[in-house]
Amino acid sequence: MDSLLSDFDSHSESSSSEDQDDIESLFGGQARSIFSSLEESIEKIDDFLLFERGFTHGDVVCMVSDPSGQTGKVFNKDMTVDLENTYGCKIHNVSAKTLHKILPMSIGDYVVHEAWIGKVEKIIDRVTILFDDGTKCKITNVAPEKIISISPDLIEDLQCSFYPGQRVRIESSSVTKSNWLCGMRNEKNEQGTVCCVEAGLVYVNWLSGKGPAPPFMLDSKDLTLLSSFTRANWQLGDWCLIPNRDQSRNFEQIAVIVKTRTKVDVQWQDGSQALGLDSNLLFPVNIDDVHDFWPGSFVLEKGTVDDNSQRWGIVNSVDSKERTAKVKWFESKEEDIVSAYELVEHPDYSYCFGEAVFRTDKSVAKTQMTEEDDLKAVEYFSNNFLSCIGIVVGFVNGDVEVTWASGATSKVAPYDIYRVDQCEGTSATFVLSDENVQQSHEELSVKDNQLLGQKTQDMSGLSCGNAKDSSSYSPFQIAFGIVTSVTSSLFGSLSTSLIGAYKLVSEDAQILGKPPVEEVLEICNLTHDEQVKLVDDLERAEKKTLEQIKEANEVATLPSGSKHIEYFKQFDMVNDCSDHHFVDGSGIGLQSSLVNRGWLKKVHQEWSILEKDLPESIYVRVFEERMDLIRAAIVGTSGTPYHDNLFFFDIYLPPQYPNEPPMVYYNSGGLRINPNLYESGKVCLSLLNTWTGSHSEVWNPGSSTVLQILISLQSLVLNEKPYFNEAGYDSQIGKAEGEKNSFTYNENAFLVSCRSMLYLLRKPPMNFEALVDEHFSRGGRSILLACKAYLRGAPIGYPLNCENDDEENQKGSSAGFKIMLAKLVPKLVEAFSDKGVDCDFLDQVL
Repeated sequence: MDSLLSDFDSHSESSSSEDQDDIESLFGGQARSIFSSLEESIEKIDDFLLFERGFTHGDVVCMVSDPSGQTGKVFNKDMTVDLENTYGCKIHNVSAKTLHKILPMSIGDYVVHEAWIGKVEKIIDRVTILFDDGTKCKITNVAPEKIISISPDLIEDLQCSFYPGQRVRIESSSVTKSNWLCGMRNEKNEQGTVCCVEAGLVYVNWLSGKGPAPPFMLDSKDLTLLSSFTRANWQLGDWCLIPNRDQSRNFEQIAVIVKTRTKVDVQWQDGSQALGLDSNLLFPVNIDDVHDFWPGSFVLEKGTVDDNSQRWGIVNSVDSKERTAKVKWFESKEEDIVSAYELVEHPDYSYCFGEAVFRTDKSVAKTQMTEEDDLKAVEYFSNNFLSCIGIVVGFVNGDVEVTWASGATSKVAPYDIYRVDQCEGTSATFVLSDENVQQSHEELSVKDNQLLGQKTQDMSGLSCGNAKDSSSYSPFQIAFGIVTSVTSSLFGSLSTSLIGAYKLVSEDAQILGKPPVEEVLEICNLTHDEQVKLVDDLERAEKKTLEQIKEANEVATLPSGSKHIEYFKQFDMVNDCSDHHFVDGSGIGLQSSLVNRGWLKKVHQEWSILEKDLPESIYVRVFEERMDLIRAAIVGTSGTPYHDNLFFFDIYLPPQYPNEPPMVYYNSGGLRINPNLYESGKVCLSLLNTWTGSHSEVWNPGSSTVLQILISLQSLVLNEKPYFNEAGYDSQIGKAEGEKNSFTYNENAFLVSCRSMLYLLRKPPMNFEALVDEHFSRGGRSILLACKAYLRGAPIGYPLNCENDDEENQKGSSAGFKIMLAKLVPKLVEAFSDKGVDCDFLDQVL
């Protein structure tokens, strides 16, 4: 490093004699771009254009050679850079770890003062200036116009106004207030050179802490900086300081980074690590799949529908192709292979690199804290706050590695810390009791899919009815329970899912392919002996349950709702709108609308269009007493992951209709099933002016209709590849990464659609109870057959194409999808049986 820096030193020393009289001329030559001289640039253009991909800690990446393969996370990086100083001299292969920022503190940095943590919002520089007569002073730049730069503007995009080596002129009014470090003030000489730039006064947005919040403006000397990876995050074009190895020089030299070379360490999903990878071999994955996990991820078990168990654990490895994860559960310490679709990122323990966290203090935490204990806890934190506030820098064997404000680094359990953003703007209690920690384990909220947008919800709200005695179960359920009990002792919880798959793929000899047992055993890697034992136990279970199945067939009776009801009209007028989403808040101004003959005429026109032109797969109810309200049901079309399901929308016609478009609410049941349909009920569609669109796509008062909205929802929103509905994702159509994400999205969309069916069967919308009964009574069998076909590898949306030779259709569903679907099928069977669907055809597999 010393020999390399000598290139910089020799130039500056050789020109110190005569050029010292005119430093401005030196800096007037500014750092040369490689394009400043064509003759010198021609041979370097190719090198310059090879821009390096920049990565930082925690970035998700994939191999350029395999963009649709597994992904990984960057957990370490090493960078070397080429520099050019203000004289135009270059230096090569400098370690980024030796470089310093011009201003040590930056906007957005976390800082600590006493027992509070905050973010820097504004910095007032403190500048040390060496005057030409040898005197030196330190000025806080409260009034920037008092320190005037007389050097050319070399550096842009800096958070500070000054830099070492910059020539400045000082006005007398500000110099009199300065802090003189050496010499006496000479009013005749007001020009000097910046020697050092520091953070002076700092404006801080305090996020959380104990006791009264500190002042918003503090001297930087009273703040502790929480910095992480700052020396690894240099980019092309950044200005930096080179350490001053020459003690005779009054200031460090500045230089611009003209080239970077980065090596990164990556943790792959399968548990392996790649060290020292050239960054150009990697490609950034900018679109996260919520079902992608990596070793060290903390996850929560989502379960199926009415399963309230909420285990949490840490991921040890992931099979990205099969969408399965090997998870070590926290309480049982057991390791299990589960579907990635039944996991969600832990809402409380999902930390990121560089995230600010607090630590609980177990030394004073007790199950029941008295007032005296609480005071001790507060006193401890107040005296040790630098050891309780830190930045996440890594993840090791289920622990989180944190660098504390004190400078120490240690590993802590994920439940012993929590994020600053969880309590921003509040006076947080940093010391938690053991009781609170345990309670947080037992009462965790469920964070559903973000890719499909599923948020926290009450999973018990999707249960499929009350418990029944054993006599009311179908023969299929009785046999399934026996086989499950036999196999669960052999292979644990995974075997339950395998049996669910077995009972479907074995039925219906018309679908040719692998023997059912062989197909199911491929769902996870079992040894040969385990496979033989599982098959033997299945055969024994079949013999033992034949008599029970026969007896159940003789005593089973159809539910009262199994009889076919009268055909449900596509369009009709009803009275009760009490459960309509817009029945309360959006009816304001309705009376003035009703007396508007134009509004009445338009509504009647809409009704007439709906009554005459509705397609067979859309049903509408209007309300006699509230003409401004409409409820519609749309049947998911074939060829999509939404086939055979029902989707309900509440519509409100505002007083300004049709000059304003209707308001539409999606009855989601708390599930995010499509990028355009939010779990909150929001519908994102350009025709509703809730999304941008061209002139022909937005609402037109003269031609747009409610029917047009419904058809758009059915054809454009609930389509074959909904993944590409997301803004900007259409650019991925046809690309390996995009098609991979679309395939995964469709798998999860169908799983969520199945959960939606269970929700509708349990709680059908008012005035559509008969439609729900009729629809699923007639279509329940085909839905179950589709589930079976998907378990055999048919592409989502095309259950009858499992034997198609088309290359796309040969891409079978993942093992994780099969495992999750196999858990949902028994619940669908039970729900459909209650509606009169004959599910006995599934019993033949046993």
